[in-house]
Amino acid sequence: MPNETFFIWGAEGYLIATAISSIISDLASKGDGDPEVITVEADEMSSLELGQTLEFSPLFVSSRVVVVKNPAWLGKGSRQSRKINESLKVLEDYFGREHPGQVLILTAPDNNTSNPIIKLLHKKAQVINPRPLSLPELEIWCKGELQRRGLNMEPAAVQRMVNSGQDMYYLLNLMDKLALLAGSKTVTVQAVEEQLDLRQEIKVFKLTDALLARNLRGALTAFYQLQEQGEHHLLLLHMITRQYFVLGQVISCQSAGMNRSMIASETGQKDFMIKKMVEKAPGFDPAKIRSGFEKLLAADVSFKSESKDPQIIMEALLVEMCS
Repeated sequence: MPNETFFIWGAEGYLIATAISSIISDLASKGDGDPEVITVEADEMSSLELGQTLEFSPLFVSSRVVVVKNPAWLGKGSRQSRKINESLKVLEDYFGREHPGQVLILTAPDNNTSNPIIKLLHKKAQVINPRPLSLPELEIWCKGELQRRGLNMEPAAVQRMVNSGQDMYYLLNLMDKLALLAGSKTVTVQAVEEQLDLRQEIKVFKLTDALLARNLRGALTAFYQLQEQGEHHLLLLHMITRQYFVLGQVISCQSAGMNRSMIASETGQKDFMIKKMVEKAPGFDPAKIRSGFEKLLAADVSFKSESKDPQIIMEALLVEMCS
């Protein structure tokens, strides 16, 4: 079997996993049984660890697949330049020799063509970018997964799930959770909404909480974590804007003499959200809320009208909002 390398990139982890499974299945059908599969979650993988992982001698198994998932050195940014150069040398050496019986698969959320390793992969590897499902295709996929779980769902609830913007792995987890909660009952739109809202609030809680506390270090740390998880910058901007909107609502209600239960009734927000905003409200006044919205609007305009790196725009926004 000739030496093979694949570079699979894209935002949808489920489709990348499907592509990897297809490669492994194809390899098994052509060889002498299932290959040995080595999977490395490579966020902090060093060049030394990469070199050691790629060493293979087919003494005990006829074939091996090495899957290196989302290594930091396939990203971009000056902070990774040393790791990128070190890992580049390892891969150049790897491609300079034959590796019979071994298949190498590298994955990344983005195709950062300014990265020298990705430039090398475009020359030496088969590049695969799984096409995201269209909404009609995603609906068909969701209905198939619901049927496999024996889960009944209102048509409107299915549509809400399809249009949620969540990744396919999350949708699978959501279906499993709803199946446990609903039992034999039909899942309603409201049930789907509750789970989607809760997930979004929890996912960006650290970021928005740090922003409202004007904790720049905490905000940047949370932002980088969300970025590594593949969260889109526009979604993060939307969620920050939503938090500021709720904060403005709470401050307005407080000025009208409302207590927490009255504010919850007036705004339709969950109690834990009202509690958080009541705690943050003393540090804000209408002028500061207005200033925050102006900064958020400026960032939104920059995203849509300028060619700046989205990460730089977000970092600048966080610095301004914490100042």
